[in-house]
Amino acid sequence: MHKQSRVILLVTSCLLGTLTFAQSPPKCNSGPKSGWTASDKLSKLLETKGYKVRRIGDMAGCYVVVGTNEKGEDGEFFFHPLTLGIVGSRLR
Repeated sequence: MHKQSRVILLVTSCLLGTLTFAQSPPKCNSGPKSGWTASDKLSKLLETKGYKVRRIGDMAGCYVVVGTNEKGEDGEFFFHPLTLGIVGSRLR
């Protein structure tokens, strides 16, 4: 498979994943919580990026951040607890 085809496939997968998320939250398959990165590290990281964090919880193996993102959008933001990368969001 050519590199360009892989990129197109990846982008398409991400877009489809975003569309399906409207119905159900993402699943992170992150293993036991004892191996997760500490939630306070996520909170500090997000605050440096311009998020306003009101609360952090967990759902389906992901961290769920309730607050406002760097664009000023209010909602729930889902992060992988090992990589701290965003995996989805629900805006209000």
